[in-house]
This record gives sequence, C-alpha cells and structure tokens, in this order.
Amino acid sequence: MDKIMTVSLAFDHKEEGTILVGINPELDSLTYPEIEAMIGERIVLKSDSDETIHRVQSIQISTSMANKKNIGICIGKNVAAKDIQVGSVVYRVKESG
Repeated sequence: MDKIMTVSLAFDHKEEGTILVGINPELDSLTYPEIEAMIGERIVLKSDSDETIHRVQSIQISTSMANKKNIGICIGKNVAAKDIQVGSVVYRVKESG
C-alpha cells in the first residue's frame, strides 16, 4: 500500500462530513493533480486497532509558506471525527484490473 499521509487532525464539517487533515513530506514535491491522482476514489484508514475503507468525497491541498503540502480529504458523513484516531495513516487503495 502507498502511504498518502498521517492524520494530524480530523473534524466534522456541517455540510461535507468528516475531513481528515495531514502531511507527508515525501509528497511535497508533487503537484496538486499528481497528489489527487495518487489518492484516487477510495482510501484505507489504518489505526492501531482498526482498518477501514472510505470513499473520497473531495480533496483540498494547500501549500504552506515553507512549501510543504497540507492534505485534506473529505470522507463524508459515515464516520464521525471523534472516531478517527490522530496518528492514523491514510493509504491509497490499489484498484484491481
């Protein structure tokens, strides 16, 4: 599995649902379309005790003044932010076929 990011924050958005925010220094050199393509339509969220697959609703990527990428992935309303463990790792789902 390809690592996308480590979750540093999860919060609930009134309209969009749960949003995961994190960083991965290995992706800082990639462009927005490259990161978006890497994330794809589904992600695996892996914590110490659990592993779940979520559909990606939307992606936000911002670049800090230090040229570091902050990645936000909206996973909808099927899971609450309080149920997301900070430090969980988001992986790309490899589509078969």
